[in-house]
Amino acid sequence: MESVIQLNVAKEGTYSVLKESCHNAPYKLTHYGAPKLQEHLEMIIMSASPGIMDDDTLDIEINMKADTQLKLFTQSFNKLHPMKRGARQTTVARIAHDAVFHYIPHPVTPFKDSIFKNENSVYLEGNAVLIWADVVGAGRIHMNEAFLFNSLHSTTKIYRNNKLIMMDNQFLSPAKQPITGLLFFEGYTHQATFIFSALFAKELKEELDEIMTLDYSDITYGFTKAADDIVMLRALGNDGELLYDFMGMLGQLCWDFTQHIKEESRLAGIAEDQLEESTREVAPVPVVKEVKKRPALKKTNAVKARPKTKKKEVVDA
Repeated sequence: MESVIQLNVAKEGTYSVLKESCHNAPYKLTHYGAPKLQEHLEMIIMSASPGIMDDDTLDIEINMKADTQLKLFTQSFNKLHPMKRGARQTTVARIAHDAVFHYIPHPVTPFKDSIFKNENSVYLEGNAVLIWADVVGAGRIHMNEAFLFNSLHSTTKIYRNNKLIMMDNQFLSPAKQPITGLLFFEGYTHQATFIFSALFAKELKEELDEIMTLDYSDITYGFTKAADDIVMLRALGNDGELLYDFMGMLGQLCWDFTQHIKEESRLAGIAEDQLEESTREVAPVPVVKEVKKRPALKKTNAVKARPKTKKKEVVDA
């Protein structure tokens, strides 16, 4: 089955709103809660299908106008059923200047003999912000189908001002690779990837160095500044739901950090306008209100800490 999801986000006053959308069976695109419940837009992708079947294709297209903000959610785990020829999913997101896109879908569960190709392309303009993650599992663990899928190939390309700034290319084929060994899953059953792209990525990395100090018995992770405007984290675990919650916690942390930066920029702009206006006056220069410093982010405890496990450097799978 060939399926399409299209989503266009525009600005109306202070609100980011759904301007146009399109979807067909078995998918449905709807508001996540009440529209205009908050200034940013929240949408959820729902599906009436039990999963992705052989020969299925899904094309997702997202367009965001300047200064809009979108959180896109999914309904449930993405199940890949047994296949002979394979299935494909393509996502293209165009994020205009000063817009913020947050997308952390549920984990992918590849059944035995499944074949899947996932291609993601994100085009950022100016100081647009991307908060992105994905989680891949070994399969139906409790049905003894761990690492019995045929192949899973995922590529994520991120562009800023039409220049490629990062490409994450993962090809997993258990029959051809030492999938459970070093540099792959290393004895774990799930892998997560988190990507944050913004012009202030360096500042976020400095914050993470201070607050990402908890060690977890069920998760091994590492993060790095992959480019001047990209921070990337890789995590391994044995529970897809736990890793999904971990990605969600990181996503909210980055969302809050982004809002702090945007508010600082707004206040700084007001102060500059006041200063410029005061220089035109003959009267004494009015006092410019000092811009408040961004409050430090607190250490997070969203995932319960257990006996310490040594934190690793990033492992590219």
